[in-house]
Amino acid sequence: MRYACILLLLIGCTSKRANPPSFAHEGSVFLDLDLPTPNTFRTGSGAPGSDYWQQQADHDIKVRLDVALNEIVGSEVIQYKNNSPDTLTYIWLHLEQNVHRDDSIRSREGRETGEDQYEGIAITRMEIDGVDATWHDYATVAKVLLPTPLKPNSSVKIAIDWSFAMPVKASLRMGYDDAYEDGPVWELAQWFPTPCVYDDVYGWNSLPYIGRGEFYTNFGNYKVAITVPSNHVVLASGALANSTVVLSQEENTRLKSAMQSDEKIVIRSVEELEEESAQEKTWIFEGKQIRTFAWASSASFIWEAASVEIKTLEGKANRILCQVGYPKEESDIWDEAVTYLQHSIRYYSDTIYPYPWPQISMSRGSAGGMEYPMLVFCRGSSHESLFNVTDHEVGHNWFPMIVNTDERRHAWMDEGFNTFVNHYSLENFYGDREHKPDVSKYIASKFMRDLKAINTPPDLLKSRRHLSYRKPGYGMRFLREEILGQERFDEAWLDYVHRWAFKAPRPSDFYRTMEDSSGVDLQWFFRGFFEEPMQLDQAIGNVEQTDKGVTVTFRNLADWVCPVDVTITCLDSTIHTYTLPVTVWAWSSSHKQTFKLNSKAIKVQIDARNVYPDINNSNNFWSASK
Repeated sequence: MRYACILLLLIGCTSKRANPPSFAHEGSVFLDLDLPTPNTFRTGSGAPGSDYWQQQADHDIKVRLDVALNEIVGSEVIQYKNNSPDTLTYIWLHLEQNVHRDDSIRSREGRETGEDQYEGIAITRMEIDGVDATWHDYATVAKVLLPTPLKPNSSVKIAIDWSFAMPVKASLRMGYDDAYEDGPVWELAQWFPTPCVYDDVYGWNSLPYIGRGEFYTNFGNYKVAITVPSNHVVLASGALANSTVVLSQEENTRLKSAMQSDEKIVIRSVEELEEESAQEKTWIFEGKQIRTFAWASSASFIWEAASVEIKTLEGKANRILCQVGYPKEESDIWDEAVTYLQHSIRYYSDTIYPYPWPQISMSRGSAGGMEYPMLVFCRGSSHESLFNVTDHEVGHNWFPMIVNTDERRHAWMDEGFNTFVNHYSLENFYGDREHKPDVSKYIASKFMRDLKAINTPPDLLKSRRHLSYRKPGYGMRFLREEILGQERFDEAWLDYVHRWAFKAPRPSDFYRTMEDSSGVDLQWFFRGFFEEPMQLDQAIGNVEQTDKGVTVTFRNLADWVCPVDVTITCLDSTIHTYTLPVTVWAWSSSHKQTFKLNSKAIKVQIDARNVYPDINNSNNFWSASK
């Protein structure tokens, strides 16, 4: 008998799994998500707790671009502050350029970068507080053993000398572009050893760099001295601290004017590009509370700049320098690039959070579109495509450069959120002008067989463009425009951003903040749209006409639920709209409702505006027989 019972249980489980619509009968989609237990680090309201902490990693870096050998040679001192309540006996470091080595996970997957026999980062010195360090190399990460345990509220100095050959074939979020008459463009990102994040959720976040997921790292203050040929222009993740040393008097005057000008000023024109020289200059940049540092350098850069006025958190006027560097071959498309930066900085500062740094730069090189604090790499084949990619990459200075998302696990929280805000920025920029959206419209039926949850680590996604960008971007718009309404959503959304600015939220913090601030139970939404790959298929079943109106039976044919958006057209040409709450599906996948009407119904339609993620619209319409 015992075995028979077990068999019946297994059959029942198998049947349930094979028939998703039965889930709607149980109402399990409405149950609370299994979120982490609130604590003093992360509260039940979704806000950082009274004991929230995060590590600080300050960097003092000296780097030289050896153009003869095409090599990056660097030296750095990292001041690492342990703000955690834990004593640390080792530190994990990122060595992301080792992704090109044969022993990296990416290469062993068979996804080589084209950099044959690449030796990766050569570390010639590593010291911990002046003592030679013991460390273990695991391709894109390294484990550094501390000679003395690092206690809470204590710091350690890590000194590293290192170098690597500049990748020339790969364009993996950075690269070398030798397509220009006046000289190549070097774009450097994820280029220096830096500590992995140690946090209250996972401890050490030492996931290896593969290239599909991006990065999660610490906030810190950076001072970076970059030595390049004297005819180069350098743009970077910081404010230029020695302009009087590296620029001519005229260039200095122009740069100061650009800092106060709404109109574009040419800092270095095509006529002023200099011939190659054996001399070098060292550009010094400083970046405060940024999560990494990137830079671009070239003798071919035409340098243009202006500024834009925004309001600080305190309501004071502040001007942000907006500057671009691009080769003359791209002049026909890049002539409006400064304007694009001004728009994006102004729009996102006005609608999300004031831009907190003194400048934003953009370079044109091999990287098609990539974001770093105060610097974006962009390409574009037309004015429209350049604006769209510019707006997207600049938007990333909010997600994840201000709100420090763990992109290695939750790419949708930066790509999807950014796609969401890009939609409104583009609408604002183009107005009534016809334009392509940053990401094309999400069509649920097209992806109905792609059954992976949005909240899946990007390394495990084949259709990352869909699940990290398009679908979550659409879902955020759907939540704002159809579920919560703009007022309720916007207040909760801004609460989330301001709570977690310069901190590191997880999905549970987002979910809880949105519910806490909006006052609405959204467990069913977050479960079905982000946490599980549920589908929506609403349908009209039976329609009965009476003297007092029309009775409609609605069906929920898949495993997700949503409110029911109903439009009824009557014989007297009147049109009536109703929104049935999502709770009509709490105990059944069938719901019958009578609508009182003064005229006979001739049409009943679900989602007449075609805005719901319904996988089958053919069953959403009923029409009276003639």
